[in-house]
Amino acid sequence: MKVGMCLLGSVAFVACGDDDPDDGPAVEGLTVTPTSLSFTKDGGQKSISARAGQNVTASSDATWCVVTIGEKTPTLKVTPINVTVEANTTTEQRTATITVKAGAESKTVSVTQEKGETKPGSNPDPSGNIKYDAKQVAKLMYPGWNLGNTMEAGSNTNSWKSVGVSTETAWQKTTTTKELINFIKVQGFKSVRIPCAWVMGHITDTNNCTIDPQWMARVKEIVSYCVDADLYVVLNQHWDGGWLEHDGFTANADVALKKQQLTKIWTQIAEAFKDYDDHVIFAGLNEPGVGGAYQDNGKNIADDKLASRLAEYEQAFIDAVRATGGNNEYRVLVVQGPETNIDKTVKNNYYSKLNDKHTGRLMMEVHFYDPYQFTMMNKDESWGTMWYYWGKGNTGSDANRNANSNYTENYVKNQMAKLKTAFVDNGIPVIIGEFGANQRFAIGQDPIHDASIKAWYAAVTSYAINNGCIPYAWDTNSGNGMSIIDRSNIKVLNTNMMTGVTEGVAAAKWPY
Repeated sequence: MKVGMCLLGSVAFVACGDDDPDDGPAVEGLTVTPTSLSFTKDGGQKSISARAGQNVTASSDATWCVVTIGEKTPTLKVTPINVTVEANTTTEQRTATITVKAGAESKTVSVTQEKGETKPGSNPDPSGNIKYDAKQVAKLMYPGWNLGNTMEAGSNTNSWKSVGVSTETAWQKTTTTKELINFIKVQGFKSVRIPCAWVMGHITDTNNCTIDPQWMARVKEIVSYCVDADLYVVLNQHWDGGWLEHDGFTANADVALKKQQLTKIWTQIAEAFKDYDDHVIFAGLNEPGVGGAYQDNGKNIADDKLASRLAEYEQAFIDAVRATGGNNEYRVLVVQGPETNIDKTVKNNYYSKLNDKHTGRLMMEVHFYDPYQFTMMNKDESWGTMWYYWGKGNTGSDANRNANSNYTENYVKNQMAKLKTAFVDNGIPVIIGEFGANQRFAIGQDPIHDASIKAWYAAVTSYAINNGCIPYAWDTNSGNGMSIIDRSNIKVLNTNMMTGVTEGVAAAKWPY
């Protein structure tokens, strides 16, 4: 079974009202007509008639096929059962079984739906599991949510060691559940980014870079939660103790060794997820070079040299995944710009340094936390203060807490437009892999700050989408700060952030 199409298991179950034996002639047994239904790819609604002298129940074994019970005709003992089938967006015929029961007797009705159509321009791999190229899948993925501070958690001291799966709750307290992921889907998110550590605490053999099979199994379990909910997944190698994102960019870095290690790691990940369909997307790194790693004789390396070093690592990632074949032959991959900084990423024609054996299968990634004084700064400094207020109409009485006029909505708009010009207009979708701003006070304590946070989330979301970029809200499950969802209680925590994302999506229009 294709992992990306595991829709069975959510059972719809409905029943008619009480028996009414005094109305009409007695009926023995259960009769159901028709015993089969067929639907076009567009879906629709049809009905079944069940005749019985007892209560009638009906269930479907597929989430795309929903049954509801109508009102029974007392004199004829006939109960209508409505069958509603969703449009088939896959390129395979699919079937479902409806079970109708009355007392101890049951009957089945088979449901068949014709396959959907392959999207124009798609170039599926030979096994038929990869349907979309990067441009096609991008428009299905927004908005996105980060399972932050979870699978990437741990300690640098455990690099190249194995410490088990408990690191999932090292930086936050909640184990990821299927119920949580389903809740994320209900909030309107279309994809989940899963930051992940591999080297930092999950290597059983240093020489071979062997990933702990228990850790791999847990990552696969969470990915499957998402795929089963019809959410797209971006799975990466995150900071991971800095073994590559920092150490791979120092002046004395052994680049050849780093590429060998990266190849071994991504080969294992790719093999593990080889049978997953195009709901699963790989991202090679996270924020390469963040932390001042690009140093050359004490000075920052020139941007062109920085980009060339990064391109070597990203190329190793691309080649490793493609070499595993199968679904990975055409799987969409995400490469990161230098430091995931927008200006450095659009500079020096960085993307042109990369080669993929198949065109249209790569996306670019940047992150967005601007302006820093509003989104992340956690204490006043001699050079500037924390900003509590941002956006049109959100001005506080304390002037030094208002964002600088250089960083208004137009700044956000212009930054996203740069990405559209450099990448999207050239057929390369972009993901804003992380964006977020700290909620500094409990909601209601400072209404102008609350409105500022909402406005910022709405602006980033809408301007990203308008420019063909997929925005992924960063979420750490840590109360205030950058936390949207309370994972322990499975509810929205900071409603202004969630509302900002929702309103941003509603106000946006995908450019193609």
